[in-house]
Amino acid sequence: MPFAHWPTYDARVVTAAHRIVGKMRLPPVSTTADYLNLENKSFFPIEEAAIYPSGYRVTEGEPLLRAGFLGVAKAKLLWVAGGVPSRIQASPKVLTQRRAAVFFPDHVLVGEIEMLKTFDLPAFFSKSKPFVTLFDSELYAIEDFGRERPPVERFDFVTLHLGGIEGVVELASVDAHPRWGGLY
Repeated sequence: MPFAHWPTYDARVVTAAHRIVGKMRLPPVSTTADYLNLENKSFFPIEEAAIYPSGYRVTEGEPLLRAGFLGVAKAKLLWVAGGVPSRIQASPKVLTQRRAAVFFPDHVLVGEIEMLKTFDLPAFFSKSKPFVTLFDSELYAIEDFGRERPPVERFDFVTLHLGGIEGVVELASVDAHPRWGGLY
């Protein structure tokens, strides 16, 4: 099916240098992570793009530029909100979700990583493709992480670029705290 006929989704793309809000197209029956994990594609196309300075707030400030089409280098992606979530195709009996905090320079995403029960989080990250889905995601400013403050924003899911994160912690692996698992 030609690109112009692929389904369109609202997208928010975060790189270290920019925030981009626009539309993305995905092949039918594809997920955001599936498309980003294609090895023969170096760029991620965004249509009706509004490009903002770096940061994590969706439309804070005026856009630096608007473009009908923008190709974003996949290697520069930190995370993408929008599209279709990727689920592991396996029996629910062999799946689990692990709560994790994913660190970036000025913010943290907290959510659930779906994986096979036979993996722990380090094994999953070492064997995973570059782009994975983080479900029930909450976005926090780095200075608010571990404090009793509400998230800046919530997402049903985001697609993480594992090559763009600074670190990850499995929250169940640290001392129990009602909200953060004791991570301070």
